[in-house]
Amino acid sequence: IIISGTFHTYASTNTMGKGGQSVQSSSRNDIKTTKDGHWVSPYNPLDPKAPALPSKGEIKAVIPKECFERSYFHSMYFVARDTALAAGCVYIAHQTLSTDVPADLASVD
Repeated sequence: IIISGTFHTYASTNTMGKGGQSVQSSSRNDIKTTKDGHWVSPYNPLDPKAPALPSKGEIKAVIPKECFERSYFHSMYFVARDTALAAGCVYIAHQTLSTDVPADLASVD
């Protein structure tokens, strides 16, 4: 919880299965920030002790094969849907917004 720019710790109680309870405490004092207050990730990929990230091949291997199957009709559905949504947005904008200049602003007097 952030109160007036300082971090405070808190504990919350969660009910677990079969009636047990766990207490989770969270401390925000160990969060790194820059001079202007932006959050800094604790992960440093250049650190030799950093865990290895998965490769593209490993990520692709866990995605189901049907996600890579091409379908002309499925693609055309998305084209038609997106075109209809864009046309609807243009129609609504055209109906609600006006480019007419008020008469009192247009007069030179």
